[in-house]
Amino acid sequence: MPVFELLVAGILLGGLYALMACGLNLIFGVMRVINFAHGDLLAVGALTAVSLVAGMHLPYLAALILVPLLTAAIGLAMQYLVIRHIIDGPPIMSLLATFALSTIVVNISLLIWGGGFHGLPTVLGGSIPLLGMDVPLARLVSFLVAMAATLGVWWFLRSTRFGKAIRSVSQASELAVISGISINQVRNVTFALGAAMAGLAGVLLAPTFAADAQLGVRFGIKAFAVIIVGGMGSYPGAMAAALLMGVLEVFAGYLYGQVLGAATVFLAMLVVLIVRPRGLFGIGARA
Repeated sequence: MPVFELLVAGILLGGLYALMACGLNLIFGVMRVINFAHGDLLAVGALTAVSLVAGMHLPYLAALILVPLLTAAIGLAMQYLVIRHIIDGPPIMSLLATFALSTIVVNISLLIWGGGFHGLPTVLGGSIPLLGMDVPLARLVSFLVAMAATLGVWWFLRSTRFGKAIRSVSQASELAVISGISINQVRNVTFALGAAMAGLAGVLLAPTFAADAQLGVRFGIKAFAVIIVGGMGSYPGAMAAALLMGVLEVFAGYLYGQVLGAATVFLAMLVVLIVRPRGLFGIGARA
């Protein structure tokens, strides 16, 4: 495969990683919570999309709208019932709490969808000519929707009143309280928004990847690698690192096989941790 085709394939994959990682990084940037259940919400999104499209025969567009709303509601329930009670405690408490939530979500998914693989291979099938090469339609649509959603959330954070309130809480929560900002409301919206981004990523994954209850483990860990490389708490860093890691994985997979290609992502993460522990964009950068 020519270098240009590999580059395009890596960028298309990186766009999907960006959506996953930015939702995870948004939650960390505002709440300082590392959400282990983030990947499992992605799996719920993918499996729900299969149920809606293949089972209930709804259009794929309906899944793109309904599934993020569902995962946002699940995320809001997690925040209200669990996270808000332990968010100001020691970091280990939030780690254990989200790990417990992850286990619960996985087991409920197993009860609902079983342990088999599901997918939507007939949705967005075929390819289209682009820049002298045939690009799979499913991957192109996934990239465009993922990047539109990722950039849309970034615009929301940078340009809207409530988005600026979210950034204020992430940078100086005490000053935000003095300014009259409701931290609880900001945290609720942030967690729900991050969960919605995970659900949307799941819907976009369904046409090209086989989904099961363990899908979140495989893709969620890559989202963690992306935000570590980009810089914990840095939204632009997560976007840039996601595209970089997507290209790296595709090139390494082509040269050394898919197994070593996936391992290269985590090798890059280790190198960044050793050379620049704050990530490429540094922890000082905020959403």
